[in-house]
Amino acid sequence: MFLDSVQDLPSFVRFIDALHKDRADADRKEAGRSAGSHSSWNGWENGSIADFLEAAVAWATTWTDDSRRGDPAHLADDNPWKAAARIIYAGKYYE
Repeated sequence: MFLDSVQDLPSFVRFIDALHKDRADADRKEAGRSAGSHSSWNGWENGSIADFLEAAVAWATTWTDDSRRGDPAHLADDNPWKAAARIIYAGKYYE
């Protein structure tokens, strides 16, 4: 996916488009047959928008610097566009 290449608005939009296509592909596969009891197609663990967004926020706030409780310190050195992409991408897989 384009996560590593996100640096600015155009690359962020390409990333979102790629994530959308990945989800659509997973939905098509799921409609055909189940991925099994312990996994989902293409690594999607959160099927609803509510679960997806909750997971993204949980991922961003789980790994914190103890001196700044609740601050996503692990993203502090990232380009802001890449940090946003990383948070959104985590909504795909983080439980």
